[in-house]
Order: sequence, then C-alpha cells, then structure tokens
Amino acid sequence: MSEFELQHGLNRRRLGLRVAKALLKTAAYAVFWLIVWFLTSMLLASFPEYFKLFSVLAGGLLFFTFAMALAEGTIYQHILVIIRAFFLIVYLAYATHGGVLTINLEGLAFTVEFVPLLALMIMINLLEIAWGMLQALEFAAKSPKD
Repeated sequence: MSEFELQHGLNRRRLGLRVAKALLKTAAYAVFWLIVWFLTSMLLASFPEYFKLFSVLAGGLLFFTFAMALAEGTIYQHILVIIRAFFLIVYLAYATHGGVLTINLEGLAFTVEFVPLLALMIMINLLEIAWGMLQALEFAAKSPKD
C-alpha cells in the first residue's frame, strides 16, 4: 500500500467521522424542534399556516446545523453563518407579515403587532452577519502555521 493510499483512506475516515458528527448534532436539534412543535401545536392549532411556517423554519435551521457542522474548521462554516442570518431575516419578515399577525378564531379576529420585536430580531441577525464576516476575514488572514 502506497503512502497516497494510506493518506487517502484517512481522509475518507475523517470525512466519515465528520458526517457522523454532523448527523448526530442535527438529530439532537431535530429532537428539540420536535418537542417545541408538540408543545406549541396544541396552542396554535387554529392558526392555519402554523405547520407550514414551522416546518420551513425547522427544516431550514436543521439544514444549516448539518451544513455548518460538516464545514466546521473551514471558511465555509463562516459563510454558512452569514447565509443562515440572511435566511432568518427574510423568513421572519415574511412569516410574520412584517411584524403584524392576525388570527381568526370563529369570527373573532386577534391582531398582534410586534414590529419592535421583529426589528430587534433583524438587528441581532445583522450583528450575526457582521460577526460571520469578521470571523471569515480572521480565518482567511491566518497563516497555515497558526
């Protein structure tokens, strides 16, 4: 067996361990989202789009969890942090109709306006984008000796 084959085999093993670690981390988060869904679905059963909105949010965040765990230690991890923050900004604004939710319960309509809270969540994600960019720049500026 040549040295290249030994090194190539180690890379496959390392990749397999990385994928297994990413799957375990994603599975743990999936259990968390499943528990949250069970707890909130009873309260929000009358909200017609709840299941679709929740499943898109949970699915998106589970995808980013897997991808970020798989890309750990690379520049792609920081790029995924930035993309996840953009996803959350767009999704939160879309899902909440700009911070105003209206729930119709058998002829009774409740309107909840939480624009300041939505603005705070957007600001937090903008800070996460800035943090991700700084982390990516720091990672790119490191020399291989560091």
